[in-house]
Amino acid sequence: MKRKIQIFGILAFFLISSAVLHAQTSDSSVVASDTTVLPMATGYDWITYRGKADIIDTGGTRTCNFFMVNRTDSILYLNIHAYGVEVMRAVFTPDSVKYVNKLTQQYFCDTYTPINRFLPFPFDFQTVQALFNGETEKLPQGKKLSYEYSAFAPVDSASSFFTEFVFKELNRVIEIRGKIKVVRLDVPGVTSIRIPEKFERITL
Repeated sequence: MKRKIQIFGILAFFLISSAVLHAQTSDSSVVASDTTVLPMATGYDWITYRGKADIIDTGGTRTCNFFMVNRTDSILYLNIHAYGVEVMRAVFTPDSVKYVNKLTQQYFCDTYTPINRFLPFPFDFQTVQALFNGETEKLPQGKKLSYEYSAFAPVDSASSFFTEFVFKELNRVIEIRGKIKVVRLDVPGVTSIRIPEKFERITL
């Protein structure tokens, strides 16, 4: 069960605490926007950004930093670190998920099939990509999680991107509040992941 909780942490968006892994999704999806700002950026092949997130639940508040690289419809790389130490990294592709936890010295490498056995909605690469890119029309609807994107800022002369987000799981009152910066469009970034031989494999 512990191993299942660890892999769910990735899916619930870089949650370090295993308490968050039963996050479902919200009865309403809210996109906070300002009509005075530029339209949301679309049509890019690559997007990268970094930021900081507070994970809030009954155990208190924990903070982590993250770095995301997405080659659209191809691969999404996520690196989580706290206090200058890498905690974990994950790589999502249309066919597979790879996850390495350096704190526990464990890894997961498989298709989305075993993960979907434990989730109340279809989970795939497009869902992960939509969550990180604020594409609410592609996210599961009518569940138990609310997601909000706000504080849109220009990324070029014709478009903007959100710089703040809130994901809130309603049943367990778990919240993730994040701020992002250094949004770059069409600038390739690292997408590789190495699994050390001594790490133990997580099976679901």
